Amino acid sequence: MKKITTFSTVHPGDILRDELEARGVKQKDFASTIGMPAPVLNDIINGKRGVTPDIAILLEAALGKDAASWLHLQAERDLEISRKKEDLLRKQKDIETWQVIQDCCNVRFLGKYLPGGLGKTVQDKIETVLFFFGVKSAEGLKEAFIRDVDPAFFRKSEKMTNNPINLFTWKQIAYDRSSKLDRPKKFSPDALPELTEGLRTIFFENENTEERIEDLLREYGIKFFIQKNENGTHIDGFSFWKGSNPSIALTLRYQRIDILAFTLMHEVCHVFLHLNPLEKGKSFISLSDTREGVEEQEADTFANNQLIPAKDWQRFRERNYGTNPYAIGPKLREFALEHQIHPAIVLGRYQHDYNVFDNGRGFERSIN
Repeated sequence: MKKITTFSTVHPGDILRDELEARGVKQKDFASTIGMPAPVLNDIINGKRGVTPDIAILLEAALGKDAASWLHLQAERDLEISRKKEDLLRKQKDIETWQVIQDCCNVRFLGKYLPGGLGKTVQDKIETVLFFFGVKSAEGLKEAFIRDVDPAFFRKSEKMTNNPINLFTWKQIAYDRSSKLDRPKKFSPDALPELTEGLRTIFFENENTEERIEDLLREYGIKFFIQKNENGTHIDGFSFWKGSNPSIALTLRYQRIDILAFTLMHEVCHVFLHLNPLEKGKSFISLSDTREGVEEQEADTFANNQLIPAKDWQRFRERNYGTNPYAIGPKLREFALEHQIHPAIVLGRYQHDYNVFDNGRGFERSIN
């Protein structure tokens, strides 16, 4: 059976039929009056043809009804017909869905990350994004985004403004990267002292640093990788627990050994002391927990004391009280050598504590 389409709009042919009947004018005579073949007029009256601007002008001349009104009726019917076309309806729905997705996901970030991009058509892109996030619909993605906006978990710069859409996407990419890494050894919560000792050695020697960090963390059951920062994602480090092992992602925004060492130790503290995969809301550390947050303060203190023991640093400060910051360099180097700490780490701690940041001439701070 042929599908019958019903319409809520009025075709201009219906109005024309009523006008001619009301005036007692036959279709054949009216067609002759306006110079139109009778079959063409009959098609218009029966809704098989549309009213064009030329025909609207002829109808206005013959019936006195404004040409624009005929065109308006035709436009309303044409729009309704188009909206009822299945292919157009699907495309319209895809466009609306894509808009919802872009309100939750930075599709440019994701397109750059995925080897094959997002796809060519909007429908392809929608399917790719939903599959990547593990949701069945754009509404599902929106719900996941809303849940994540407040408890998005990162160590970030306090001076920058983060875009929640960019952060959400960046974090999901980190999850995906972590899932593709080889599974490390079993994580042991009692191995913190051994791990930090190994990291301090790597920082001090600063040779093949990134590779050695990755190998060492794997030995202690922690996945580690470097992930590029994007605009609107001012992140230094991100620790989380997915599956049976924790992960740490660093961005190396500054390519400095002292910042790398501090950020990594900060995240290591979160992994061992704050993350708990069995407790809801403890599988990562909250973005809302800024440096005033208890866990962030604890991680900062931990990082400082693991890199430079508190008692040693206090004695150094007491011995060098009153020393000109621009003449402190040799003493910083001497302290670093004595305690087997990379000089840049000691310099970074001094600059932070004394709020002096232009006295590092001659110190090599790059990551080797």
